[in-house]
Amino acid sequence: MQRTLAYAWDTVVLPQGWNVKGASFMAPKGTIVRKIRLVPDNTEQIEGKINEQTIVILTRY
Repeated sequence: MQRTLAYAWDTVVLPQGWNVKGASFMAPKGTIVRKIRLVPDNTEQIEGKINEQTIVILTRY
């Protein structure tokens, strides 16, 4: 069964390449983001880890 919702501590794969602001790298398409979770005080942000570096993904653009 395939699910479409992500849950806390899930792993997701980026569908396209993204510039990571404040970091020294670009996350190419297919990059694995581990341990995602909602930011408690900001529903427009999701935290995750790429190569053990914490990033913030904006849910609105």
